Amino acid sequence: MRVWTLCPIFEMVEAGSMPRVHKLSNCRVYVHARREHPPPHFHAIGPDWEIVIEIRTLEIRKGDAPPADKTEILEWARHNQEYLLDKWDEYNERDN
Repeated sequence: MRVWTLCPIFEMVEAGSMPRVHKLSNCRVYVHARREHPPPHFHAIGPDWEIVIEIRTLEIRKGDAPPADKTEILEWARHNQEYLLDKWDEYNERDN
């Protein structure tokens, strides 16, 4: 089964093209790999929702999630910002 997600600036992308970096109780956390645009952000995708959050500020850039899920996502991200930034850098290396 294909799962599609909306990247805020680009077009629809297949969730399979975004490596999963974590699984929470009701969603999965993805960081897009290659050709992604700044600022560094991650996608949390639940059963019928998606939220895009900027890694450095934890600002919600697009979408929404149920309150309990949003709280869990933001709490996890707050404790894992360095990890998320490392994954962003790893997956979005630019050829020099």
